[in-house]
Amino acid sequence: MAEQKARMVDSRISLGNVLTILALVIGFGVQWGMFSSDLRSVREDYGRRITDLEEGWKSLGQERIREVRDLADMRADMRWIRATLERLERDLKPRK
Repeated sequence: MAEQKARMVDSRISLGNVLTILALVIGFGVQWGMFSSDLRSVREDYGRRITDLEEGWKSLGQERIREVRDLADMRADMRWIRATLERLERDLKPRK
Protein backbone atom coordinates (compact mmCIF):
# COMPACT_ATOMS: atom_id res chain seq x y z
CA MET A 1 0.00 0.00 0.00
CA ALA A 2 2.83 2.43 0.81
CA GLU A 3 4.35 1.60 -2.56
CA GLN A 4 1.10 2.55 -4.34
CA LYS A 5 0.93 5.91 -2.56
CA ALA A 6 4.57 6.54 -3.42
CA ARG A 7 3.80 5.91 -7.10
CA MET A 8 0.91 8.43 -7.03
CA VAL A 9 3.29 11.22 -6.08
CA ASP A 10 5.85 11.66 -8.83
CA SER A 11 9.11 13.14 -7.59
CA ARG A 12 10.32 14.07 -11.07
CA ILE A 13 10.00 17.64 -12.39
CA SER A 14 7.73 17.80 -15.38
CA LEU A 15 7.22 20.51 -17.99
CA GLY A 16 3.91 21.43 -16.31
CA ASN A 17 5.70 22.06 -13.01
CA VAL A 18 8.28 24.28 -14.72
CA LEU A 19 5.58 26.21 -16.60
CA THR A 20 3.56 26.70 -13.40
CA ILE A 21 6.56 28.01 -11.48
CA LEU A 22 7.54 30.23 -14.42
CA ALA A 23 3.99 31.65 -14.63
CA LEU A 24 4.03 32.37 -10.90
CA VAL A 25 7.40 34.12 -11.09
CA ILE A 26 6.32 36.20 -14.09
CA GLY A 27 3.02 37.10 -12.41
CA PHE A 28 4.82 38.07 -9.24
CA GLY A 29 7.30 40.20 -11.19
CA VAL A 30 4.53 42.00 -13.07
CA GLN A 31 2.56 42.66 -9.89
CA TRP A 32 5.69 43.90 -8.10
CA GLY A 33 6.43 46.28 -10.97
CA MET A 34 2.87 47.64 -10.88
CA PHE A 35 3.00 48.01 -7.10
CA SER A 36 6.34 49.80 -7.14
CA SER A 37 5.21 52.21 -9.87
CA ASP A 38 1.99 52.92 -7.94
CA LEU A 39 4.01 53.46 -4.79
CA ARG A 40 6.37 55.81 -6.63
CA SER A 41 3.49 57.86 -8.02
CA VAL A 42 1.83 58.07 -4.59
CA ARG A 43 5.13 59.20 -3.06
CA GLU A 44 5.60 61.87 -5.75
CA ASP A 45 2.01 63.03 -5.28
CA TYR A 46 2.54 63.22 -1.52
CA GLY A 47 5.70 65.27 -1.99
CA ARG A 48 3.89 67.60 -4.38
CA ARG A 49 1.05 68.05 -1.90
CA ILE A 50 3.49 68.88 0.90
CA THR A 51 5.23 71.44 -1.32
CA ASP A 52 1.89 73.01 -2.28
CA LEU A 53 0.80 73.20 1.35
CA GLU A 54 4.08 74.80 2.41
CA GLU A 55 3.77 77.40 -0.35
CA GLY A 56 0.17 78.02 0.71
CA TRP A 57 1.22 78.58 4.31
CA LYS A 58 3.93 80.99 3.19
CA SER A 59 1.45 82.99 1.12
CA LEU A 60 -1.03 83.00 4.01
CA GLY A 61 1.69 84.30 6.32
CA GLN A 62 2.53 87.08 3.89
CA GLU A 63 -1.17 87.91 3.55
CA ARG A 64 -1.48 88.08 7.33
CA ILE A 65 1.50 90.43 7.57
CA ARG A 66 -0.08 92.69 4.93
CA GLU A 67 -3.40 92.70 6.80
CA VAL A 68 -1.75 93.61 10.10
CA ARG A 69 0.21 96.39 8.43
CA ASP A 70 -2.97 97.73 6.79
CA LEU A 71 -4.81 97.63 10.12
CA ALA A 72 -2.00 99.56 11.79
CA ASP A 73 -2.19 102.17 9.03
CA MET A 74 -5.97 102.41 9.44
CA ARG A 75 -5.62 102.87 13.20
CA ALA A 76 -3.11 105.66 12.67
CA ASP A 77 -5.45 107.28 10.13
CA MET A 78 -8.39 107.00 12.56
CA ARG A 79 -6.33 108.64 15.33
CA TRP A 80 -5.40 111.49 12.99
CA ILE A 81 -9.03 111.93 11.89
CA ARG A 82 -10.22 111.88 15.50
CA ALA A 83 -7.58 114.43 16.54
CA THR A 84 -8.44 116.67 13.57
CA LEU A 85 -12.18 116.50 14.35
CA GLU A 86 -11.55 117.36 18.01
CA ARG A 87 -9.40 120.31 16.98
CA LEU A 88 -12.08 121.52 14.54
CA GLU A 89 -14.79 121.17 17.19
CA ARG A 90 -12.66 123.13 19.63
CA ASP A 91 -11.94 125.84 17.09
CA LEU A 92 -15.54 126.13 15.89
CA LYS A 93 -17.17 126.29 19.31
CA PRO A 94 -18.55 129.73 20.01
CA ARG A 95 -16.35 131.43 22.49
CA LYS A 96 -18.00 133.09 25.39
